[in-house]
Amino acid sequence: MIGLIDCNNFYVSCECIFNYKLKGRPVVVLSNNDGCIVARSKEAKALGIPMGAPAFQYKAIFETQKVVVLSSNYILYGDISHRVMMTIEEEVSDIQVYSIDEAFVAIDHPDQPQKIREKVMKWVGIPISIGVGSTKTLAKVASDLAKKTPSGVFHLSDPTEIEKTLKKLPVEEVWGIGSRLGQRLRNLGIQSAYEFRELNDEFLRNEFTVVGLRMAHELRGIPCFTIEEIPEKKKSIMSSKSFGKPLTDFEDIAEALSAYTAQAAAKMREQGSVTHALEVFLTTNPHNETPYYANRIHVTLPEASDFTPTLISWAKGALYSIFKKGYTYKKTGVLLGPFSDKECVQRDLFDPTELPEKKRKLMSVIDQLNQKSGKDTVQFAAEGIIRPWRMLRENVTPRYTTSWDELLTIHSHRKLS
Repeated sequence: MIGLIDCNNFYVSCECIFNYKLKGRPVVVLSNNDGCIVARSKEAKALGIPMGAPAFQYKAIFETQKVVVLSSNYILYGDISHRVMMTIEEEVSDIQVYSIDEAFVAIDHPDQPQKIREKVMKWVGIPISIGVGSTKTLAKVASDLAKKTPSGVFHLSDPTEIEKTLKKLPVEEVWGIGSRLGQRLRNLGIQSAYEFRELNDEFLRNEFTVVGLRMAHELRGIPCFTIEEIPEKKKSIMSSKSFGKPLTDFEDIAEALSAYTAQAAAKMREQGSVTHALEVFLTTNPHNETPYYANRIHVTLPEASDFTPTLISWAKGALYSIFKKGYTYKKTGVLLGPFSDKECVQRDLFDPTELPEKKRKLMSVIDQLNQKSGKDTVQFAAEGIIRPWRMLRENVTPRYTTSWDELLTIHSHRKLS
């Protein structure tokens, strides 16, 4: 059997580990620049606060209902996620980390899911739910049901129970279908996951290719998607954020772009890739009354590279070619890709610089220092010091687990006898 482990209200649960006063209260976590709601406690959900909604639209509800509003603390969430996955890994034979708060695992015996839940709660403090099925898709369906059960575990294995569940499940909620394909199916008169599952194989293949056929087979209990222990390498990486305040100066925007490029390059090196090209974009705020401007440019590198200074140089040059004075800019970003393996780089015959090995050793040292001592321990001057473009994060909590300066402090008022 396959289990899908899902951390409940993950971002909020991470915050509750270090602040017990948040438990039982309506809490929301906001996206970059405190823009949209990206996580909610069950109490916040009960107030009708929707996922993805702009925070300013619910400011009145936040005030009247005493909702705790927090800025996103992705460094903390990433570290807690790593601890959760490491704890789970000790209890299973196979694991595939699917996202920051989800993982597929092999379930070898019926009592295993409950044991995993108890261990993660005891060791890390994060509540999880586990759905179990004979395929990944059925495990995903079971996971949604597990959130509604007191035990936090739901086994979807009985054929009668599977049929009953799939008849109630809207077709667009099947893992991999989504709203667009779901609407197409509804136009064909297919309303539920069960109706989709029962479609003729030839019809499925002709109308929805082999991907649709595999999804139907998964709903029938025929495994088509295995647990992949080694994640597939990304084919491109984007790094982009809105500025904390509108910017007009090229140097400020170039600083932000340099920082985003360095972040993307570090992620690319983690998977052992080099990029053949990059794309830079720049945009003003489309919702302002001032003239709107947006542009992007694609640059092919003379030699595939993972060397951050080289990528920053090309990115800034690309930015210069699309930057226009007189505009107030909201956002910039860089897309690296396509990639190839770092061991298979075709050198530029006319490049007079030192061999790539020296550059790789330098980047390896920088990456190791940043991983060990914290993000931005070592950075490039092009990324700036003051950083006027930094994201707005008015209510961010400390990085309790990754910064010595932000460790949780407990004050004791008990008098010594």
